Amino acid sequence: MKDLIEVAAHLQELFAERGWRFCFIEGLAVQHWGEPRVTLDVDVSLFTGFGREEAFIKELLNHYEARVENCLDFALRNRVVLLQSEGNISIDIALAGLPFGKIRR
Repeated sequence: MKDLIEVAAHLQELFAERGWRFCFIEGLAVQHWGEPRVTLDVDVSLFTGFGREEAFIKELLNHYEARVENCLDFALRNRVVLLQSEGNISIDIALAGLPFGKIRR
């Protein structure tokens, strides 16, 4: 779990440096808001809007390995970027486009 938290913290730092709006979802969010459970990956919702997704995806691919072939095309088609950390922890990033997906501070 420690490695998972470190990967999430690195993602948070990367997103914050770029001013990207995001939130952790699924297993990590449940650790805070719900019942503790074992989770093996990091799930994030990243607000990209529509039309600028490619720039976000390319930047993410500069920092993490893809888990699927043709990751850029896959992500553009499915609005999810499937990555992995150096320690082989899976990272799933949903590309939020609609206003209700926008995280406010």
